Amino acid sequence: GKKTEIKFKTLLSNTIHEVCSKRPNWKETDKDDWDFIWADKDWIRMHYDEVRHSLPPHVKVNHFRNHYELTHKGHMVKNLKRMISTLRREDKAAEAAQYDFFPITYLLPM
Repeated sequence: GKKTEIKFKTLLSNTIHEVCSKRPNWKETDKDDWDFIWADKDWIRMHYDEVRHSLPPHVKVNHFRNHYELTHKGHMVKNLKRMISTLRREDKAAEAAQYDFFPITYLLPM
C-alpha cells in the first residue's frame, strides 16, 4: 500500500529542519529508519559509503559522494572537458561535439 508517513532525519537545526517539521505526514526520527535525510557534506564524506549499500531503494539523501565534482563550476567544467577528451580518444568526435554547450569558465584568485 501507499506509505502515509515519511520519516525524516536532519543533522541541521535551521530552516531545513523547520520546513521538514511542517510538512504534512512527515515525522522526525532519531533512529536509522529514515526515508529522507538532509545531511551535511561532512556526514556524507564520513558515513555514506558505510550505509549506501544497505539503504532501501525508496530512501533519499540530499548529497551524494563527491557531489562537488558536478556542483562546483570549476570541477564540472574539468569533468566535461575530460569527457570530450575521452570521446575523441574513442573516435567519437560527433558525440564529443555535442559538449559545446558550456561557457568559458574561470575562477578568480582568492
